[in-house]
Amino acid sequence: MSMHTKIFSLCILILAALTLITPAQAQEGTPGATGWGDFFDTDGVLLPGVTQNEVSMPADWMPSLNILGQWGVEMQATYNVYTAPDGSTALTPSASTLLFMAMNPQTSGLANANSEVALGAGAALQAFGSVLGGNVSPQQLISNIVQQVGGAALSYVDANHFADAIINGNGDAWSFLGGFKSDTWHIFEQLMNSSAQQGNLYLVALLYDSCVNAPGGCPTQLCQSSPTACGLPPLPAALPPGVDPAPLPTAPPTCPGPSISQAAPTSTIEKTGPNFPLVVGQDPEQRGADVQATVNIPNVIFTWHEPIYENELACRHNPNGGAEICKNVKVFKGCRAHRESLPERIINARATANLTDSSRDWIIHDLGATWYGAYVHQGSFDLKRYGSPVVGCGGSSCSFNLLASKIPVADPGYFDLHVQVNTAGTFFNGRMITKPRVLGGSGKLRTWVILPTLIEASTSGMPLP
Repeated sequence: MSMHTKIFSLCILILAALTLITPAQAQEGTPGATGWGDFFDTDGVLLPGVTQNEVSMPADWMPSLNILGQWGVEMQATYNVYTAPDGSTALTPSASTLLFMAMNPQTSGLANANSEVALGAGAALQAFGSVLGGNVSPQQLISNIVQQVGGAALSYVDANHFADAIINGNGDAWSFLGGFKSDTWHIFEQLMNSSAQQGNLYLVALLYDSCVNAPGGCPTQLCQSSPTACGLPPLPAALPPGVDPAPLPTAPPTCPGPSISQAAPTSTIEKTGPNFPLVVGQDPEQRGADVQATVNIPNVIFTWHEPIYENELACRHNPNGGAEICKNVKVFKGCRAHRESLPERIINARATANLTDSSRDWIIHDLGATWYGAYVHQGSFDLKRYGSPVVGCGGSSCSFNLLASKIPVADPGYFDLHVQVNTAGTFFNGRMITKPRVLGGSGKLRTWVILPTLIEASTSGMPLP
């Protein structure tokens, strides 16, 4: 067995021994009167004015376990918070929270506690967490424990006077768990009752001179009733009967903020003729197909308000006597609404036709099985080649229009038609009002092919030669 393993094993044995022989222990930051008297009486019984509430909250220093997250379980810091009327706070962290507080004493707020009362198991758990967190070495821990066991750091106090010792701040002290009427029993009973009611094991109570310094913060009810206990400004003093409060200053009048509205854009792309367009190889008149594409974008209505001021003469008494002191001041008279119609200009447009996948399969496999060598001649093409696009703004909208005429379609089947435009957004006085957009629509085009069929002469109704 290595030396480190021996030291660690000895550390665990000593911790277990301390857990058995020191059921109650108190550590004070500075000798003298402490704040425990705001929570316990001299018999260790919780005072009636103290409120308590269980609080669970996320904490960066708590571990993040992915496997627990997959089951919907999150590791949170859990405390039972006791708050005195003056804002002093004593909180009892759950056993798991205490372990990770000891591993991270600074970030968790453990190091900020002014005083501490712990069962022996709680003190052992803190010591174990300090070793796990690398805050103290096993050798240092053993040295500290030996000093405490030897009486160099802790003084023994009778179980019936333990509450008096922690209230008066007689330094670090420890005691055995006494009878049912002893101080240590009352403190032990309070911790165990809270553990049973809330389903968490509480072994340590930490004292903070203000809830502002405690990890859980200040309760809302306390801050509402006593703001100074939460570090807030005091409530205003009550006015004598019959005295009206001074009117609160009113904010200077302002105009409404700007607003934006715009009707929905429209887009269409469709075949306009003929009813049954033939493929170019079977179209004797070379008629082809006609497709029309349109995108219409209504203007953005931008409304803003201009404050109106007028100069008025304001006079006041001259404290030196003589004529009144007067000067011109600007007085707010209202708001003037401005309504701007902003065109959303089109900066790019495209219109295309693409043979569908199912039509491609039909040409290659079905048609190719009857007519050997059938293939896709032109599966996609730009519709703007067969017309002159018209793009511009006028009136209350901007638009794109295209009439593609006599399109020589080489393949039979269904074509997906797409029209798409890019806008520049809208601007007013050099400031962007709406962002650029991509708008468009889709449609269908079907082209036809004539397939001859061989029919036996005997089936035509004509006599055979």
